[in-house]
This record gives sequence, C-alpha cells and structure tokens, in this order.
Amino acid sequence: MVDRDSLTGLQDLDTRFHTWLESEYHRSPHRGLVGRTPLEVWLEKAHLIISLDPSVNLEELFKHEDIRKIHKDSTFTLHGVLYEVDSTLIGENLRLRYDVSIPPMRRRIMVYLDGKPCGNARIVDTYANSRVRRAFNSDHLIVDKPPTESSRQPTTPVSASLAASRVLDAPTKREQP
Repeated sequence: MVDRDSLTGLQDLDTRFHTWLESEYHRSPHRGLVGRTPLEVWLEKAHLIISLDPSVNLEELFKHEDIRKIHKDSTFTLHGVLYEVDSTLIGENLRLRYDVSIPPMRRRIMVYLDGKPCGNARIVDTYANSRVRRAFNSDHLIVDKPPTESSRQPTTPVSASLAASRVLDAPTKREQP
C-alpha cells in the first residue's frame, strides 16, 4: 500500500511501481503459471525472441496492404473512398500500402506494381474527372481544353480544377503523326 502523503509526484509513483514490479511481482510464484514466476516463464522462452536491426523502420513494417484492380477510368476504391492513379496502370492489379490509423480522407496510399513503387494514389477530384471525355477504343483521354489567352475568356472553374488535379491535354489519334 502506498502512503499518498509520502508521494512527491507522478515520477515518484512511477519509480515505486517499477521497483515493485521488478523486485516482487516478477519474482513471486503465480497459480496461473503452475507455481512458476513470470521471470522463469519469460527466461524459458527468451531464446525465441528475435531482435530487430535498429535501422528497421517499424512504421513501414506495420503498414497494411491491399490489392486492387485498376478500372478503365484509372480509379479504384478503398474503404469507401475513390482514388486515382496514372492511366498507364489501367487494368493492373496493384499492391497498396497505407497506415490504417490515419483517416481515409487524409491517408497516403503508396502504389506498387510487381514489387516496384509506382508513386502515390490521390483522391479523385470528381469535378475535374467529370470533364474528362474518354474516347471509345482509344488509349488516350480527351480533356476539354481550358480557354486560351487568345480567346480572352476568363478562367473558368473547370480549367482551374483541371490544372489543380494535373489532368493534361492528351493528343487524340487523329492528331498523332
């Protein structure tokens, strides 16, 4: 029993607890351990403990992994959130690595193809994505072009959104040499 009046603070309480834990609790026989002490049980299995190299990044080691197939519009869904990746990955089964403790809308999703990193997935900008026309039987996306300087039209929300989401103009098959 600890006398409250003799405690000088939280550090003092913590020191007293660890002293009791190491000197009494770990060295006293327990009924649940068939009369053995916790220290004896721990020492019996200590040879099974594998120490890690200090250079191992534990955060990276404990990231969750999922596999997703990329849809024709270069998107996939993870935990109810729609993400997009580079259009060169359409149809591929990608390995996704992420920290599950971070909320889905703030999560950084690393994308891997055949064990090689392919960058990060980004949350779909649905407004910009709605302005992308997909050509039938074509590997290219056709993006509505924002107004040019020569047309002297003001910047529209569409052009601002396309610029913000990094959707670029792609040549159509007719424009290719």
